[in-house]
Amino acid sequence: MSDPFFAALDIGLVFALALGLALWQLVALKRGLRRDREAAARSSADEDGSRPHRIPPVPDA
Repeated sequence: MSDPFFAALDIGLVFALALGLALWQLVALKRGLRRDREAAARSSADEDGSRPHRIPPVPDA
């Protein structure tokens, strides 16, 4: 095998690693934004009183 082939393979692996990390960070960012949005929606629903509060059951004595 020739040196240019190995050079291209080496550069390709570095770019593949960089793109994989970027994609992973993008997915993690979107997941975090979704969690924050859902938590804000839950807290605003609790403040409005639009969601009934669950009363825990009384344990048997």
